Amino acid sequence: MDVISLFQYTAEFFVVISLAALAGMIAERAGVVNIAIEGFMTMGALLFAILGNLTYSQDKNWMQLIWFVVIFIAGMLMSLMHSFVAIRLKCDQIVSGTAINLFMQGLALFIVTAKLVGNDDTFIYGKYTNMSIDSGHILSSYLIITILVTLILGFYFTFTRTGNRHISAGENPNALDAVGISVIKYRYLATAISGGIAAIAGVFFIIVVKASTFYGSVDGFGFIGLALMIIGQWRVKFITLFSLLFAFVFAFVRIAGVSSGMPEFISKNNILLKALPFILSLVAMVIISKWSRPPAASGKHFDKSKR
Repeated sequence: MDVISLFQYTAEFFVVISLAALAGMIAERAGVVNIAIEGFMTMGALLFAILGNLTYSQDKNWMQLIWFVVIFIAGMLMSLMHSFVAIRLKCDQIVSGTAINLFMQGLALFIVTAKLVGNDDTFIYGKYTNMSIDSGHILSSYLIITILVTLILGFYFTFTRTGNRHISAGENPNALDAVGISVIKYRYLATAISGGIAAIAGVFFIIVVKASTFYGSVDGFGFIGLALMIIGQWRVKFITLFSLLFAFVFAFVRIAGVSSGMPEFISKNNILLKALPFILSLVAMVIISKWSRPPAASGKHFDKSKR
């Protein structure tokens, strides 16, 4: 097994699933269940593929950094759909998130198969290539961005007053409201940041995992992110640790599927092997569910009268 390739693929999968998990955590720490991570990732991947297909220039590969900002903002704006329904109208947050997932999946598949962008009815080619500092594609721009996001969030939730208020919005919103701080504002902002980061996770997915080729979905990585959020107990350090572990599993599965040195059983059951990370996430959630402690007000609508 090629060790360099193993590290490369681990780094590539890590940036996707860790950002997806952190995106879900940001919303839930403020009390909003955002299971639409898959939908936001699909939106980010679709938009990046379209922008790349229409604007790519070989000597301007760096332009993708500008599109990152644009797509982050688009994710924040799209999150208003979920925020308005779940926070303002106080509808079921699971239903709202599911609706976004289904809508984006349907829209993405329609745009791809209708050949509205490009000439192929099975994918949209985004054209932008991996931006790496090293030749092995391990230390990429995407990994650096992911590490920075992780460090910023860790500092934010641990050492800042705003971060503590953010946590209070998901643990005891009535206490936060009692001191004159807007719970609704924190929940809107948290959901917006969650949507933006999830959209970037979708962008990174098609660049590093699919070589800038969008086939209409993000292969369930949004749900893997949510699973890791739960396994990591809504804590940045644990989410990062488990994201790295599962990234290694994904990397091993990818290499095992193409390596000639693998045992015959593994080579013949490549499809089953690809399901391994998803099976492991289910098993881990079942095991940890007994001790799991989500934010106390997660998924609960804020009611001033209950102060």
